Amino acid sequence: MASRPSPNLRAVTRLVKAAGGVVFRKTPKGNLKVLLAHRPNYDDWSFPKGKADKGESAEETAVREVLEETGYHCRIVAPIGTTRHCISNGVKEVNWFAMRPLPDSPGFKKNSEIDEITWVSRKKARETLDYQNDRDLLAGIDLKRLTQTGTIRFLRHAAAGDRTKWKGDDRLRPLSKKGRRQAAALAESLAAAGVERIVTSPYDRCVQTVKPLAKAIGAKIEKSDALAEGPDIDAAYDLVDSLVGHNAVLCTHGDVIPATINRLMWAGLAIDSRFYCAKGSIWEIEVEGGRFTIGTYVPPPH
Repeated sequence: MASRPSPNLRAVTRLVKAAGGVVFRKTPKGNLKVLLAHRPNYDDWSFPKGKADKGESAEETAVREVLEETGYHCRIVAPIGTTRHCISNGVKEVNWFAMRPLPDSPGFKKNSEIDEITWVSRKKARETLDYQNDRDLLAGIDLKRLTQTGTIRFLRHAAAGDRTKWKGDDRLRPLSKKGRRQAAALAESLAAAGVERIVTSPYDRCVQTVKPLAKAIGAKIEKSDALAEGPDIDAAYDLVDSLVGHNAVLCTHGDVIPATINRLMWAGLAIDSRFYCAKGSIWEIEVEGGRFTIGTYVPPPH
């Protein structure tokens, strides 16, 4: 396999900034796969990457280049290092990020730079990659830890009027005008948060709260009785545990959120403020390497 030449820094006349992504996902069976791209102009397999546009951050470059080359819109999980290799009259410096695909990914289309992509195991990736820099980069990543890193957002449903004035089945009580405005504002604020999954209580007011967000990011709405009123804490905790590593929104009720967060605090979660839980508010639970770390309260949108 080919090996890129090491840069001779004394001979460098220019430095080209670039960024790319080691994109990974889990299969339904739990197997870890990484994304490789084939460049026909060089007949090589590597990770997707590209040069920065003027004014771009490394993160912006990585997200844009991965999307353009592979058709996968991704969220950045963590920075994973920098590589350098010689190019004509200089050095290319590539900032790398571990990334996960998002629901609104348009899908791969053959293009001038990339004519094929493939999802492979780490072992197969090491055998397929053409450059030692890329193989070293992959070897240095704790992908198992990164698959368990993300943010779980507990969203209390938006305003739904006075419970005592509703005559029908309370599970069918809809959002009020204020609640619909809150739902639209929540969708706008969360659209760029890298949400991968939306799980909600089956109650109408919860489903209606996340509908605008689901439409905005192209995600399906998953209903779970574990998030219904009258909390089954074991079921709610098991649901949260199953979502560890994802950026997920869980829309639920004012009795489920405090009970579940209290359980998470027994598992090591710390919260950074007094406990509040207004309608339309969010508790953001950070998960790093499978550990619940910090919970942050986000008030409802105005």
